[in-house]
Amino acid sequence: KTIQSSSCFKHIWVSTDDKNIAIEAQKFGAMIHHRPHKYARDDTPSIDAIAEFLNSHTTIQDFALFQCTSVFLKANYIQEAVQKFKSHDCVFAAKRSHYLRWKMVDGFLVPAEFNLNSRPRRQDWKGDIVESGMFYFSRRRLVDVGLLQNNRCSIVEIDANDGLEIDSSHDLSMAKYILSSRTKIDL
Repeated sequence: KTIQSSSCFKHIWVSTDDKNIAIEAQKFGAMIHHRPHKYARDDTPSIDAIAEFLNSHTTIQDFALFQCTSVFLKANYIQEAVQKFKSHDCVFAAKRSHYLRWKMVDGFLVPAEFNLNSRPRRQDWKGDIVESGMFYFSRRRLVDVGLLQNNRCSIVEIDANDGLEIDSSHDLSMAKYILSSRTKIDL
C-alpha cells in the first residue's frame, strides 16, 4: 500500500516463489514475477535475484527494490528517492549511527576511525551513514556489471526508528511494540 500511495511507479512487481504471497500481492494490484527457487533462497544475494528479474524483463532499465522486511517504509521516503534518482545512478535508504566503533588489529582492540586523544562526543558529530536495507533504486547497467551501487549514489536519510528490519522473531516483537506505541493499539 505504501508503494502505491507514493504514486511514483507505473508498475509494481512482486518477485516470489510463494503462491500465497503471489495471491496476496495480486489482491493489491501488483504484477507477479515467478522467481525460480534458486533465486528465492534465504542465502541468495539480492543482486542475483535482481539480475534474474531483469533478464526476464528486458525492457526495464531502472528499478527500485523494496525489502519486505523493512515494515516502516513511508511514501515520503520513496518520493524523495525518486527525485534524487533523477540525478544519480543509485539511491538507497540510510540512517545515522552515533556509535563509536572498535576493531581488533593484531590481537589489540583499537578505535575504528576516531582518535583516542580527541575522542568525539556523540552529540557533537554527525555520525556515520549506515545503509538500512529498506530500499535501493538502481539501473540495469550497474547490475549488468554485478553492482547495485557505485560512487554516483545518493541516500534518503530515514529516521533511525524506521530502520528496523525484521529478520528474527525478536525483530518482529520489536516491530509490533513500535507499531502499537505509534498507533496506541495493542497487537
